[in-house]
Amino acid sequence: MNSGERKQWFAPDSAFGEDRLGVTTISEAVTEPQPLRLGRQRQAAAGKTERPPVEGREATAAASRERGVPRPAPARQESGSTAGEAETATKARPLSERGSLLFTGLLLITVLYSWILLPPIEAALRLSPPGSNAQTRQSASQAQPAGKTATPPAASSGSQATASPTALPADLSLLAADTFHRPDQRGWGTASDGHPWQGDARLSSIFAVSHQEGQLSNGQGAYNAILGPTFSDGEVFFTGAINRFQQANLGAVLRWMDTNNWYKAYIDGRQLVLLKSSGGMQTRLASVPFSAQANRFYSLRFRIQGDRLQARAWLAGTPEPSQWQVSARDSTFQSGFGGLRLVLAQGSAISISTFQELALTTSSPASGPTQRPVARVT
Repeated sequence: MNSGERKQWFAPDSAFGEDRLGVTTISEAVTEPQPLRLGRQRQAAAGKTERPPVEGREATAAASRERGVPRPAPARQESGSTAGEAETATKARPLSERGSLLFTGLLLITVLYSWILLPPIEAALRLSPPGSNAQTRQSASQAQPAGKTATPPAASSGSQATASPTALPADLSLLAADTFHRPDQRGWGTASDGHPWQGDARLSSIFAVSHQEGQLSNGQGAYNAILGPTFSDGEVFFTGAINRFQQANLGAVLRWMDTNNWYKAYIDGRQLVLLKSSGGMQTRLASVPFSAQANRFYSLRFRIQGDRLQARAWLAGTPEPSQWQVSARDSTFQSGFGGLRLVLAQGSAISISTFQELALTTSSPASGPTQRPVARVT
């Protein structure tokens, strides 16, 4: 730059101070505030007090205080922090809800099972002891007139009609009876009148009570079922059925002493027979034709008075014959027990629905102590 130009920059006749003045003048021209901005700043100052700007969390807190919003608590970064506790509570809540649901389900199942099982349990608890049923039936049997026969139950093998014997004479008294109306059991046990069955009915495993019937099965040979005391004159009545008559029969015994000494009346499908066994030697005293079918219930009445033996048989449910069908005379035995003697073959089975033993009141029971029959199979 030439000297002429310098003289033109610094005005003519100016000093150093004038040069400083010129610089000041330029500075004032640059920093002079504009009237519009000053007006806005004054309007803002009139409405509220201007605050200096803040950064980060201080700025957020300040803005929240100005808006009236509560300041959020800072998150803690410790092991037991609020965020961790919230997360744990969130996870624990479903587990607690599952536990409540499980407990409710178990409670409902318990109530349901109780509702289902409670009636059978109560019914079982209401059942009377076994002895009470026997005593009740014994009282009923004793209260029944001697001239009437107990009505047998329905048969389990084949159709059985109700036995309806004619009225017995007034000179008969009941000695023993069994209707077999008791719970199923092995052996015949105690009869409905309270007398225990003796002979094979007490010891043999082929005897059982099932469906309110005395039954024999899975055996082969002759079996004795003895009931009541010894007596001299009287009769036996029973109703029974057999599934097959081949080498098998249904029969009653009187004046039974043991397995080798007795009188017997029986049906074998073709005949009604009177038989005696003395010392094991059997003798047919008399017989008449009598056709009987398997799986049908038949009633048989066998009487001894003095030396006269008499018997008759008929289909259960039909009228009892008024006359004896077969008779004989024999004086080998004077007294003994009454009961049944039943013969089984392989595959045969027998059902007895009712049994009665009656004494003639014109004849007193045999004197001397009552003998207990011995169970022996011949």
